[in-house]
Amino acid sequence: MPGPIGRQTVTVLDAPLVPGDYGTQVRDWEHATPTVIGGCTVDYTTNTRTRQAGDQTTTRAQLYLPPRAFTITTAMRVLWDDRTWEIDGVPAHAEGAGPLSGQVVNLLEVKGA
Repeated sequence: MPGPIGRQTVTVLDAPLVPGDYGTQVRDWEHATPTVIGGCTVDYTTNTRTRQAGDQTTTRAQLYLPPRAFTITTAMRVLWDDRTWEIDGVPAHAEGAGPLSGQVVNLLEVKGA
């Protein structure tokens, strides 16, 4: 069951591309542009702990954006619940579900070795 439906706020981070090693382009997360989006619904979906060579915890959440909200891409990060989340997979496009639907984004946090 999701948290407060439609009453949560997330911050989306969009980092510029800068030159990296060997002619590559990398994201500069220290100079990311924040965009605050209200009216969201976010909830944890799974949490897994692995104990092998090191302790690792993988947490997943799902973000439901309001209709016509800012569009999130795979190159962004999301701040929610005092955590920084990576985008897990390709975010769904809201157009497929109709004009009153918002984008659905799977979030991923990996901590540990």
